[in-house]
Amino acid sequence: MTKRTRIRTAVGLTTLVLAAGMTTTTARDSRAADGAVYTEQVEISAPILPRVSVLYQAEGANFPTTIASTAMLAHQAALTFDFLLGACTASHPDIVIPGPGDPPTTPAQNAANYDAIATCAYQDFVSKPYWIPALVDQVDICATELGPTWRLISDDDLATFTDSDAQHVADALSTPTASSSFGNFYFSLSVWVRGSDGSLRRGDLSPGATTRVTDLQVDRTSTTHYEAGLSLRCIRRTPVDAAL
Repeated sequence: MTKRTRIRTAVGLTTLVLAAGMTTTTARDSRAADGAVYTEQVEISAPILPRVSVLYQAEGANFPTTIASTAMLAHQAALTFDFLLGACTASHPDIVIPGPGDPPTTPAQNAANYDAIATCAYQDFVSKPYWIPALVDQVDICATELGPTWRLISDDDLATFTDSDAQHVADALSTPTASSSFGNFYFSLSVWVRGSDGSLRRGDLSPGATTRVTDLQVDRTSTTHYEAGLSLRCIRRTPVDAAL
């Protein structure tokens, strides 16, 4: 299979200008087994952050014992970027959200936005990037919070992840020039990954990373929050045109 990549950015769940970094989009031209060439749009989301004030009360011996209650816990804890973007503007009025017809935000504005939203997530919603492994494993958080076409990033996804892809993701969805450590911590390029064997693993979306996927230092059945600073980012892959 041959692949060519062309990059564009997105905001919210639509392919528009980069206002606040909800998603970044890669369009790949791929060759199917029958030789036909098709284009697949690949989107990676901003992190879904957990409210640890919710998780800490439900970990260990208090972890839910039914599918329904486990799903409810994940939903009650989850903070999407779109939610935070709207909720944090009151306490952080410097957040820049372009209106219709406005130019896209600059890299400096993006970094400042991420930093403000990370600070807001911590101060206003008691959030830290410390998901419970068993919750990530048992609940399809991506599909529940972003929609049924979204899922956790897999090691198969990262097997074709180029350094050019990584640079684009870093430019659009991380905060290398943030003014404090909050943005870098909350918008980390270290991510939860689903292994081809069903396991949970650690992925690295950073430009220049020599190893994209490594093992977690904890079992996926652990019901205790995991302080590894992993972002729960989601992926969506969508064919966007007919075979050429």
